[in-house]
Amino acid sequence: MPDERRPLNSPAADAKGYDLVIDFFSNIGLSREASMYLKMFRENVPWRFAVVLISAESLKISWRTVALDLAYLSNLNLYPVIVLDNPQGAGGNLVPALERREGDAPRDGVQVKRLIRLNDRLVSAVYAAKGRAVSVLTQLFDLGAPISDDASFDFRRLVDHVNLVPIKTAVRNRQIPVVSPLALDSDGRVLTASAEKVAKAICARIQPQKFIVISEHEGIFDIQGNLVRNIILSSDYSQLLADGGLDERGQRQLHAAMRLLVAVPDLTLQFASAQNLIHELFTVKGRGTYIRAGHMIRMADSWENLDREKLRELIEDGFGRELVETYFEDKPERVFYEQEYHGVIVVKPLEGDIFYLDKFVVGQKWQGEGVGGPLWRELTKYYPKLIWRARATNPINRWYLDQADGFQRTSQWNIYWLGLTPEEVGRLIPRVSAIPRTIL
Repeated sequence: MPDERRPLNSPAADAKGYDLVIDFFSNIGLSREASMYLKMFRENVPWRFAVVLISAESLKISWRTVALDLAYLSNLNLYPVIVLDNPQGAGGNLVPALERREGDAPRDGVQVKRLIRLNDRLVSAVYAAKGRAVSVLTQLFDLGAPISDDASFDFRRLVDHVNLVPIKTAVRNRQIPVVSPLALDSDGRVLTASAEKVAKAICARIQPQKFIVISEHEGIFDIQGNLVRNIILSSDYSQLLADGGLDERGQRQLHAAMRLLVAVPDLTLQFASAQNLIHELFTVKGRGTYIRAGHMIRMADSWENLDREKLRELIEDGFGRELVETYFEDKPERVFYEQEYHGVIVVKPLEGDIFYLDKFVVGQKWQGEGVGGPLWRELTKYYPKLIWRARATNPINRWYLDQADGFQRTSQWNIYWLGLTPEEVGRLIPRVSAIPRTIL
């Protein structure tokens, strides 16, 4: 019986396969997100696609579902690095440990055999679903790696010891690398490690587009049992801990996420169930808990100390059109920009205490990644009276409508404003409409 959650269990690895993904997500109103991620994944180094840590519980309950998804991905020429949880390991805080029964503390040799069997079972199931995967067992770390299964072990000690050769070789051979947290010591003995620490070390080394934690618990929950969908650590971390809103597991997961994203700040961390892996990969925020470190917003009152070349690239990338050559000749009132030039807001003077929002843009790669919100919050701290315009086809017009106090459509523009009186709006709309275009 076909699995109806997927557009196709085994599509051809060509353009048709990508079209099937877009068609699938267009049916649930998410074709733009899927298209953006497919383009991003295809343009980047293939072994940096994603790292997926699969909890022991999901491996036990949902391994067939995971195998089908991995087969589907391999047939799209997409190769996430899969890290299998250690059922008897100390683990960490991103995935809950399985409850141990009394006397269930296997010797190292038994534990190693269990990890190898888990890996073989998943790889075989991927092949049975007409996909391609390969086991990565003791090849991932060099002999000097400080392997430890202790929950307090700092994953950053492993980063420089990660051997990327087996991962790159698997991807070149069009196989998904399936990693078990094992390593050889200098005496040739096989040691077990914390799968969470191994996954984090791989993330720090290869800088993937996404790090997805698959667990039957799906995400982080508050004390009322509600799923917390979106967390930006720079603005939400302290508040979530201060108000006691998270359950005990959620607090541990949040601490673990903070430690990881401090070390790998551009990473997106997503918690999801096995049933939603494909959805997590091809949409911005998925169906579980989505976590980002957040973005540092800086301000400038001139172009002088800014990288104008990066700003030009950002504006042209975000709008998909060219910026006029003379744009930086006119002095801004203020520029709010994400410190890595992922997004920018440009404010121009207009009349007294009323200002014109000239540009609000986020680079295509960072759209939906939490850049726009911090920029907008900084803008409205300083400028309570604003007016701006957008093309009728601008994809964020609905978002603008939610932020604005008012809106009026003219023959060429949608005009929005904040904090203005009706008299001010009536006077300024013709003036704003007549401002020369700076995006060609």
